[in-house]
Amino acid sequence: MKITPVLLNSFQQGRNFENNQYDYSQYRYPVLSADCVNFTGNKKTPKPEYPFKIHYTRPFDDAKAGLITPSELPKREILEYSKYMLPCPCCGDLMMPPQLMDKIRASISDNASDTITLLKNFKNYMHPVEKQIYTILESSNKKHPNLDFHEILRKKYQRAERQLVLQQTAILSDIGLYGRDRLCEEHFNELSKIIEKTYQNILTKNNSKTFSRKTFIGELEAFAEKIISHSSEPKYKTNPYKNFLNKILETAYTLPTSYNSVHAFIVKYAKDKYTHRNIAERILSGSEATIEHALPQCLGGKTKFSNLINECARDNHARRHDDVIQQIREYPQMPQNMQKHFDKLINLCKQGKVDKSYITEIAMTYYKLSKGLIDIDVSGLWKHEKKVKEKNTKYLNVNNGTTPTKAERREARKLKIKRQKIKKQKFIIDAKHYANKKAVKNILRR
Repeated sequence: MKITPVLLNSFQQGRNFENNQYDYSQYRYPVLSADCVNFTGNKKTPKPEYPFKIHYTRPFDDAKAGLITPSELPKREILEYSKYMLPCPCCGDLMMPPQLMDKIRASISDNASDTITLLKNFKNYMHPVEKQIYTILESSNKKHPNLDFHEILRKKYQRAERQLVLQQTAILSDIGLYGRDRLCEEHFNELSKIIEKTYQNILTKNNSKTFSRKTFIGELEAFAEKIISHSSEPKYKTNPYKNFLNKILETAYTLPTSYNSVHAFIVKYAKDKYTHRNIAERILSGSEATIEHALPQCLGGKTKFSNLINECARDNHARRHDDVIQQIREYPQMPQNMQKHFDKLINLCKQGKVDKSYITEIAMTYYKLSKGLIDIDVSGLWKHEKKVKEKNTKYLNVNNGTTPTKAERREARKLKIKRQKIKKQKFIIDAKHYANKKAVKNILRR
């Protein structure tokens, strides 16, 4: 009676073995595909997958066909580099090629949920403020799927306006207090009138008299020019007084905008003149690649290869007519971001996609304009060439310039091993000598 179950069990195990004799799945580890992991074991950065195809045209072909003028050719050629996902040299965020932005504009629908799924593919391109706005729209769309972007922002308007007014009034009070301590009575009265007028525009609920940051900064600039040019007293034309007026303007430039404040974005685009499509475009339009003149055209900069660089639309718009040194003050991490931008260009140059002369020329112009603050390392352009030369000259005989024989190679290896042994012996002797010295010192101390 006891033998039968054992025989049945052994028979069943034999059948299982026959069925699974080539199945080792239970002993295997999960295998990762080549798309996920590199041969070194590091994760690859996934390539961007767009819901539509993008057609890129060559600028030289367009110039030959007469579609663009020869003066526009440098701009178009450098703007073409943006299709390789370049980081912005000013802020360091990824830039979007204009052809891709045109496709997104064409494919935006009136339905909020469809627009959110479209924008989700391009979240890597968004700036910090736009990312926050996108998360607000995405979370509120789950609660209220029937509302579009404009209606969602209208719901958030009241709370955002209060926060924005607090930020604006704090900056205005700083300007007033700073002017009271340094300006004379006459000039302080003029400044206080400008500030009182802006206070009224901020606190009023009338849509016709809303606060405009641009007009307020324009009034302050006119006020500063009037003091310096029309005043007869020499103290108003000295450098300390000019620096003081510039500091007032710098504090005015810190007023929140839709590019650097979520509350300012909501207050601006919750107005009736903006639609659902405008808001959807605006979330990505700040990341669009544009052409920036290293030396602005108003300061004598020319439209040539050595003066042009790709920059995101937000930073290009915020720069105004400032020089490079003023731009570095606003963006302290600009030298590091500029190096990242050029490292990407150097990699593309090694692949034959970017001209080497352009990289060296634009790096030199930024070094001159920044007075050495932006010192870009371009040595990567020639590292590859050096390695190739070393490979070619590795096995060449020094005297004849011919490849050495097997016997000569063996002798060279033996000499190398002898040198390594001598180095090790020297290191051991030095270590023992140092240990003996230390022991003697300890004995003498006792």
